[in-house]
Amino acid sequence: MRYPRLLLPMFALLLLICGVASAGETDRGVFWKADKEGQTVYLLGSVHLATPDFYPLRPQIERAYADSDALVVEADILAAEADMALQQRIMLESLYQGDRSLRDDLSPATYRQLQDWLKRRQLPEAMFIRQRPAIAMVTLSMMEMQALGLDPSLGIDRHFLKKAKRDGKPVVELEGVLQQLQLLNNLENPDLLLQQTLEQLEDIQSFVPQMTSAWKKGDTDLLYQLIIADGLAEHPEYAPLYETLFFRRNRLMAEKIASADPAHNPLFVIVGAGHLIGDKSVVALLKKEGYKLQRL
Repeated sequence: MRYPRLLLPMFALLLLICGVASAGETDRGVFWKADKEGQTVYLLGSVHLATPDFYPLRPQIERAYADSDALVVEADILAAEADMALQQRIMLESLYQGDRSLRDDLSPATYRQLQDWLKRRQLPEAMFIRQRPAIAMVTLSMMEMQALGLDPSLGIDRHFLKKAKRDGKPVVELEGVLQQLQLLNNLENPDLLLQQTLEQLEDIQSFVPQMTSAWKKGDTDLLYQLIIADGLAEHPEYAPLYETLFFRRNRLMAEKIASADPAHNPLFVIVGAGHLIGDKSVVALLKKEGYKLQRL
């Protein structure tokens, strides 16, 4: 049975919009300019893992960042890494407390599936047993991505966050690390999600090149097909999950972008590329709000 790609969790799914990319200066990517009443917003679809030859990015993208007054991201991961109190809260959200463990939230069949995956990769079960299902899903996906040679330290959002910290440019969060983590932890049916994550990861070596090619070409129609349309067509019963992971978040992101401090003009916004595609995307929502959109 083929599972909809949506059922990889939020982070893991968007991690797939990356890959071994060369000649970064000629890659189009997913990049927009939105204008309304003198306010300009640049929108860049993020690649959360990459390789060194992904850089340099297109000069047009780097110039847009340099010309902007503030950087807007889903979550300021650099600030989160430096905030010990926040790290403690993240740890509490990520790991079971007391005697409860991952085994308690999974069916015997799914847990055996996880054990088989760990054995094939010669990983200790103890590494996962204290993780909550959403964290286990993200960990599994990250490990598979890194096994393919992809590096989270080279992600586009991290690239520009480092620049912003160095340049003294304001950083605005649309969500935050803790909010994203809580969203994942509250998804329904974690057993099914982990099962389907394990199934989907079996196909990751063929899926990553498709996503990579579409992102590099700036083929937003194909990206939409791969990320959203195929899953909805195959499993319409999962529409509420798409609503939670994408569409509701898109609406909140668009609202925050449209109501950003007018003193920050232009804005340079980086979000997962899955939020910039389709008729319910951040791009489509800003257009409805009167912004004039231009692909760059």
